Amino acid sequence: MNFDVARVGGIVVPVITPFKEDESIDELALEKIVQRLLNNHVHGIFINSTTGEGVCLSDDEKKRVLEIVVNSVQSKIPVYASVSDVGSKRAIHNLQEVEAMGADIAVAHPPYYYLPNSQEEIYFYFRDLAAVSSIPMMLYNIPSTTKAPISLDTVKRLLELDTIIGIKDSSVDFVFLQNLIELKKIRPDFKVLIGKSNLWTAGILSGADGGLDGISNLIPGRCVALYNNIQNSSDSVFQQQKEINEIWRVYECRSFLGGIKGAMSLLGLCKPLTARPILSATGAEMKKIENILRKWDILK
Repeated sequence: MNFDVARVGGIVVPVITPFKEDESIDELALEKIVQRLLNNHVHGIFINSTTGEGVCLSDDEKKRVLEIVVNSVQSKIPVYASVSDVGSKRAIHNLQEVEAMGADIAVAHPPYYYLPNSQEEIYFYFRDLAAVSSIPMMLYNIPSTTKAPISLDTVKRLLELDTIIGIKDSSVDFVFLQNLIELKKIRPDFKVLIGKSNLWTAGILSGADGGLDGISNLIPGRCVALYNNIQNSSDSVFQQQKEINEIWRVYECRSFLGGIKGAMSLLGLCKPLTARPILSATGAEMKKIENILRKWDILK
């Protein structure tokens, strides 16, 4: 594994997957979005994530998204790629494909559909992936969708595997987050990324390494500024955090994906289209989103 783990952290963006009317990938829009993220100096891009509607894409579409992002980024920042699947065999296949295509870091959440019967199954799943991976891996704890939380003891066991370099925690459990940060005393190079932006300031000040939330698609510059000001111990961080929390309310739609894509469509970055049957924002929701963007001087 030839990768500088010090590059992991900061604001990592789970980039959306823009669609055309026929639900094919809008490749030009994706390239434009990635370039905008680079121009705003984000620290990493995560593809085929929850925000990226990765589980709704075909295998070929997932590979095309990765190809576009790798070609656009040109090694300026790390590219994180989801390899998650319903079982070890499929996840290992996904891992081998993203390795070959130039992803820098593989990201995996626990298997879904067949819910793990115990933490032992979750441990073996990640151990099997780590055993064959030639690139670093990050755990992804998102119990709201997988219904399979990764326990603290399981994370602690997985610290013994050098290939596993960190975790994205979307549990929205601040006590659990603090306990993850405490594990850095055992392994200082282990990275903790916070999956919910409303916990960024408190979590990073407590020792987490960065944030990974879909709102950074919409306001990458503000998110990077918050992170940088946290690093510089600026007194402005709490006000910046409050502003991001208010802007995050674009998600408060019948579908959170419809909310973020609706907001980005108002900036001319993509169409407000989601993968069927996920619902796009309604007219009333779009008006609410527009009001938020105008209030915070995002819609020019």
